[in-house]
Amino acid sequence: MLPRLKKLLRIAFISANVVVILFYLLACLVPFINSGRSWFIAMLGLVFPLLLVMIIGFLIYWIFRHSKWAWVCLAALLLSWKQVSVMFSFHFPKKFNEAKSSQTLRVLTWNLSSWGESNRSDGKKTDYEEEMTEVIKKSNADILCLQEYVYLKDKKVRDTISPALKESGYKYSYFVQTNYTYRIYQTTVITGVAIISKYPIVDTAHFFYDYDDYAEPIIYADIKVNDRTVRIFSTHLQSVMFDNYHYQILHNLKDPRKASITESKAIAYRLRNAYIKRAGQAELLNKKVKESPYPVIICGDFNDVPNSYSYFTAKGGLQDAFLKKGSGFGKTLRIISPTLRIDYILADKKFDVTQYKKTEVPYSDHYPILADLEFSKD
Repeated sequence: MLPRLKKLLRIAFISANVVVILFYLLACLVPFINSGRSWFIAMLGLVFPLLLVMIIGFLIYWIFRHSKWAWVCLAALLLSWKQVSVMFSFHFPKKFNEAKSSQTLRVLTWNLSSWGESNRSDGKKTDYEEEMTEVIKKSNADILCLQEYVYLKDKKVRDTISPALKESGYKYSYFVQTNYTYRIYQTTVITGVAIISKYPIVDTAHFFYDYDDYAEPIIYADIKVNDRTVRIFSTHLQSVMFDNYHYQILHNLKDPRKASITESKAIAYRLRNAYIKRAGQAELLNKKVKESPYPVIICGDFNDVPNSYSYFTAKGGLQDAFLKKGSGFGKTLRIISPTLRIDYILADKKFDVTQYKKTEVPYSDHYPILADLEFSKD
């Protein structure tokens, strides 16, 4: 009886291993398959870190068992290197040097969540504009790319640059209002995406996605940095539009006793629609980047993980500042999961990335990230 049980357990374990490998390899196809046409495969990108851990677990088990199945797991890991290499930055953490030379261009991107109004449910404040402005000022960034940026709340101040930022040397800005008319978080007046700079802006343009998209447009500003011109892009790709109800569902899914098929379908429906929208948006962004006559930097909230069609399409031949100088998983979304990196600074290869930093502050549901760039000498 015991030998038969062992045989059954071995068959079950091998079957589980095969299923995990199949899903893992499907997830590896994400960068190559338009998520608008294959949204199920796109969703596997979200659980790629979990699948990776499971594959490594199987690999370790088979090594101890001296089984040939270890080679199968190893082969799957080697085939997935492209996906693993964008998910994790293999550097030790380093202290960020706040001082910078005149040759350094420091860029910050931050989804402000309408100055932290997404946190208003804590009952303490209506927003955190003052505190968040201080974080921005302390960063000493030369260029700010801000999503879900609100201004004109005080009708006496009709300017996209707040007085506090002006005092810190930010003189130039380009702001484009979102094309949806309903309010974000029920409270905002004018919301959009903005590029704010200490260096002169010499040209600007914007491109809207589809009118019914819950996204902020692509904008760019050509900025004169010393004797060179750099084109800065900023955008905010399609949101999954989760509200408190959906976040509660996600919490319930951690406990199978509380989860339901109906609730799971509600999450899947939102994710599917967002994947479909973001695929086209990322393709448009990639097209506009290729048209640039100047070195390019993309900053923004992609609402998608690195193991996604949106990320690989938008990134194209650019370099990811986090992968160059960051460490670990680089989570930028403050909630839900420890691996959700959805905010990016992507730089032209004509730049050297010298530093990267994520500032963990509780005001927005996103963390601000910044990078130091210098023009390559060759």
